[in-house]
Amino acid sequence: MSDATTKCSAGEENDRIKYATSSMKGFRDEMEDALTAVLDLDGYSSTSFFGVYDGHGGADVALYCSRQFHIELTKEPDYGNNLRTALEHVYFRIDKKLKRSDEWKREPADPPVNRTLKNLLRAALCEERYVPPLQEGTTACVALIRGNQIIVGNIGDSRCVLSRNGQANDLSTDHKPDLQQERERIVRAGGQVTRDENPQRDITGRLVSVDLGIHRIGGKLAISRAIGDFQFKKNKALSPAEQIVTCSPDIRTVDITDDTEFLIIASDGIWDVKSSQEAVDFVRQRLQSGETDLRAICERLLDSCLGRRMSDNMSVIVVQFKAGARANPTATAEARADEIEVNIEVGQSSSANVEGGQPSNGNEDDDGSVNGCIGCFGRLDMFEAGED
Repeated sequence: MSDATTKCSAGEENDRIKYATSSMKGFRDEMEDALTAVLDLDGYSSTSFFGVYDGHGGADVALYCSRQFHIELTKEPDYGNNLRTALEHVYFRIDKKLKRSDEWKREPADPPVNRTLKNLLRAALCEERYVPPLQEGTTACVALIRGNQIIVGNIGDSRCVLSRNGQANDLSTDHKPDLQQERERIVRAGGQVTRDENPQRDITGRLVSVDLGIHRIGGKLAISRAIGDFQFKKNKALSPAEQIVTCSPDIRTVDITDDTEFLIIASDGIWDVKSSQEAVDFVRQRLQSGETDLRAICERLLDSCLGRRMSDNMSVIVVQFKAGARANPTATAEARADEIEVNIEVGQSSSANVEGGQPSNGNEDDDGSVNGCIGCFGRLDMFEAGED
């Protein structure tokens, strides 16, 4: 199997849902996608987390988000009572951390104390002022499942699609510069939206026509919302949400109903080849044929997109809702109360679980979490999961 088609796959399940993930580099020189899947995010609220991060200009920001985004989410004050608000805030929180600190950069793994001493030494030696990632960034499409709700947050052109009785329902919007709302913000902030021009020549080299390609911001970035990309976030008179490129997410909440079948969360390597409905049909046909290995389905989905019209990195998460997945609200609330009471009795407070974050001790943890699945393509275990 060639390096282009080598896959990094994982999966796990609980009593309500079953998931699988798979990533493939394709024919790109570098793997810049990353993803995260955590069945039990905090140990007490029955919250599951799934995220896809499609990096550009490098893999570091995407990898950092795959390791840290869900950890920062659990630290939000509204995490326990207002997950939608907490999710919105964490996008800005992560972007601010990137702007202020270089912990996102790939460096040899150091204990927190060593890292602090290193930072002090740098300051003492008057090293160059820290520069945030100017031309590197990532999309962030995440889905949370808690109780009877699916909460999706998105920036960029990764996408989350829900299948209800075989009908594809987009739970996110692809943020492209040519969308009217995006273009208006870009122009107000002082940016420009251009379009690629692809000259077409005959066999003598004579110019025959010019085909217009994708829209870009300033001839560079093909998405209009991202974490990172601080070259487009320099207008000090504007808020972060008003910048040329913003990290402000779209948030959508939907209920889990009896016809809720599965979610597909994937990078644009999938969506540039298949429509939302085509991807849903692909997965559903295999489930209905009796295939039970979601990892195999994910891998076949990647293979079906390879080389058709492009060769981008591809990452996908499929989350299948089991029969009876719709939770009983009363029973769920009582179970959570019992869980919290047990934690207090044995001296394991919920706040300690939240602050400590989700442990990360490998590609697939004992609790069913998968982190930083840039994985087989060069994953670096260098970020402390619970570090501020």
